[in-house]
Amino acid sequence: MAKRSSLPLIEASGKPHEMGREIGRKCAARAVAYRKSIGTAIQYYTGSPWSKAIEMAKSYMPHADEFYPDYVEEIRGFAEGSKLPFDDLFALCCHELMSPEGFKGCTDIVANGDVTQDGNVLAGHNEDWSWDQLPTVVFLHARPKGKPEFFTTSYAGLVPSCGMNSSGISITGNALSPNDTRVGIPKIFPVRKVMEAKRIGEAMDYAMPSGRASSYNNIVCDKNGEMYSLEGSATDRAALYALDGYMVHTNHYTAEWMRKFESDPGSLACSTFRYNRALRLLEDQLGAVTPDSMMSIFRDHVNKPGSICRHADPKIHPLDVSETIFSVIYDLTKLEAYLLKGKPCDGDYVKYSLRE
Repeated sequence: MAKRSSLPLIEASGKPHEMGREIGRKCAARAVAYRKSIGTAIQYYTGSPWSKAIEMAKSYMPHADEFYPDYVEEIRGFAEGSKLPFDDLFALCCHELMSPEGFKGCTDIVANGDVTQDGNVLAGHNEDWSWDQLPTVVFLHARPKGKPEFFTTSYAGLVPSCGMNSSGISITGNALSPNDTRVGIPKIFPVRKVMEAKRIGEAMDYAMPSGRASSYNNIVCDKNGEMYSLEGSATDRAALYALDGYMVHTNHYTAEWMRKFESDPGSLACSTFRYNRALRLLEDQLGAVTPDSMMSIFRDHVNKPGSICRHADPKIHPLDVSETIFSVIYDLTKLEAYLLKGKPCDGDYVKYSLRE
């Protein structure tokens, strides 16, 4: 019998500095581990020490502070609570811009009432990253003062990967490798700001601000079944609409005019496979999609180790390995989250509710 396995639940509330301080106090040891791991990866990929990454990150600060000062203040609070330097923590929020190579993955599936069994809106995400990062990840339940309550899966409680808020807005997404990265708004800042959105238009604006340094593919959905996959680079974007009530996305551009931004078009075999496999499996379920049926897709092992449920490839250097470290499905209709720590094939999802 599979075991129920979930990420540690961290709760925090208050104004930005207060909330950041509370999270930092609870996640200090995880932040230290995260800094060590990211520093090792940057050294491996770029040859630069962590001290140089800190200096490079400072060039992003004016852009971050102008776009989302509350999040900067939250990071300052985190620094106070964790007793770690603010500059180190801000650099962790910029690290993918300074070392774009490395861990890339994630498979996303979204479906609305046109194709789900009970009419609910579902947004699911398999997170593929480095296994040594798993001990740093938490499930953050935040109650910011005067703003929507939200869940996020978050590295050290500091760097969010995906989430859902009490307004029925979700963001999930996938790493991309655009070739036009520049100094600008760090790409994690839009992800965090979407958790403040109260309607889909706000979420779309927050997810793709002008002046961004780079971008993920940001998928934003709402409880009404409006779903957009926003394929972004620093200088362009494609807003792909789920006209048929469903979509999938992995780690490559699918819009024709965005393909010119692929930094390494020859390295997309795994992403292309996972995209087509997830789409085929989802289309087999149309009209009957449920959280359980979506979980079955996230557990799929065809093309293992490069499967949707991704496993380590023993032929690859440990710092280049990407494997599934957690999986989450958000039900925007019920404001429920189904979360699993580790690989979906190894355990059962645990349910959480924003209404409790």
